[in-house]
Amino acid sequence: MSIVAIISNTQKLIPDEMISQGGALATVSLILSLCIALLISDTKYCNKWVSNNLDFSSNTLLVLFAAIVASKIMAIL
Repeated sequence: MSIVAIISNTQKLIPDEMISQGGALATVSLILSLCIALLISDTKYCNKWVSNNLDFSSNTLLVLFAAIVASKIMAIL
């Protein structure tokens, strides 16, 4: 029973300020990642490894951005 009490006491709500700051950071990171991917894709330095890493980071940030947008929409509704 004490384990349930410990787990229920550790659940905290995330403040709106933290979500908005994280959203801004994720948005800027996504834009930079996409710009770098576009710039590097036309150079001689682009290979399969670089392309895969840039795609992975862009896709991860895109999922995070979509989750933040969804949470903002849910907060409005």
